[in-house]
Amino acid sequence: MTPPHRHGMTRTLRSDDFGADAGIYDEAPAEAFELADLALWARTAPTPKAFVMPPFIPRDDVVIITGDGGTNKSTLALQISACAAASKRMLGMDVAPGPALYITAEDDQRENHWRLAKIAGAIGTTLNDLAGRLHVASLRGRLNNELATFEGDGRLRTTPAYRMLRATIEQTGAKLVTLDNVAHLFAGNENDRSQVTAFINLLYQLCGDLDVTILLIAHRNKSGDSYSGSTAWLNAVRSQVLLERSDEHDADLRRMSLGKANYARAGEEVIFRWHDFALIRNDDLPARVGAELAATIQANADNAIFLRCLAERNRQHRQVSEKPTAANYAPKHFETMAEAKGLKRKRLEAAMDRLFRIGAIERGFLYRDTGEGKDIYGLREATGEQPETSPETSRKHLPEGSGNPQETTGNTPPIYKYIPGAATRAAAPDDEVGSSHHSQLILAPGEEADNVDF
Repeated sequence: MTPPHRHGMTRTLRSDDFGADAGIYDEAPAEAFELADLALWARTAPTPKAFVMPPFIPRDDVVIITGDGGTNKSTLALQISACAAASKRMLGMDVAPGPALYITAEDDQRENHWRLAKIAGAIGTTLNDLAGRLHVASLRGRLNNELATFEGDGRLRTTPAYRMLRATIEQTGAKLVTLDNVAHLFAGNENDRSQVTAFINLLYQLCGDLDVTILLIAHRNKSGDSYSGSTAWLNAVRSQVLLERSDEHDADLRRMSLGKANYARAGEEVIFRWHDFALIRNDDLPARVGAELAATIQANADNAIFLRCLAERNRQHRQVSEKPTAANYAPKHFETMAEAKGLKRKRLEAAMDRLFRIGAIERGFLYRDTGEGKDIYGLREATGEQPETSPETSRKHLPEGSGNPQETTGNTPPIYKYIPGAATRAAAPDDEVGSSHHSQLILAPGEEADNVDF
């Protein structure tokens, strides 16, 4: 028997629907979706999408920030938050002013204090000026930080942590909220599209109810994709910011680009660098610092070219020498190679000298020439271990002036170890994990050392 149908009603089958009372149903009014009033739309002008930081961060949205570990995603989000709280520009871009909330499960408050003091100085403000406008919470070491769990049937259930998050947003009045990072807050299966989508929709509920924009930090996966887990992470959000290293020879240079953009043009990018625990454009560096960095970058690039040339020659069993008078003098031969990319002898000589000084290259055993019955020595990349010898090698086989590190002949330049090379400072730390690299705290302008809590 086909049950009767009534428009606007739902039918709930009872346990006896297929018994004597079949055809009797519980009926309840259906709740319809809320529909737009197009007549009202016709009388009002449409408004464009508003941005917290155009074109990267649309307002009242969930924006996912992804990138490899150590690309300073946490620093980026914290600095954007500080710029919003202090009404400052971020890397030359306007940021909508307003209170901000930064929540991290990765770093403790000592690290947050350190970074924020540096950031405050870089953007031209103080921690005192940020007080009451920027709110920082650390969940590191706290258990049960997941915002939701999933029941056996896949349904999402909010947790006390979610309710605490909502209450904290309401208490602070924050309009920009950072959640660092998704691995600590999402307890579901990241390869399950329905669970990922439900989690993102839970965050969108906060956006709609509390008029906030959420920055959600996530890692790339091991395959190098711009997200980890299911593509639902990208499908569920309207904007993705991708943070990458920008130059193989400049460890601190970063590229921020729009990986996905529903409200702007995908591919928009900004180049900047990590410098003294904050993010800054090259043009905003002091002239002296900029010149030092340029020289360092060139030196690192020249070093890499020299090593590529050396590796290619040794792969071909065409050994080279570090001696200027030798017929196979390395810089002389390298400048003719395609791998040198036009680099001339003078810069190749400077690179060789630097690499010797930092112990990156050495003279040592390369291979056994079985046809000639002798060991071949030459310039090679240092292994950090005793130079290799073939099983057949004995003392009588070692040629005069072989460059064995245990001997000196007077003809081979000494190999200097542990002498600083081209780099002028340590590379940016991985800001996804805690660190203990500070020997002293450098305060932002207006801060006093007496207030520092180690």
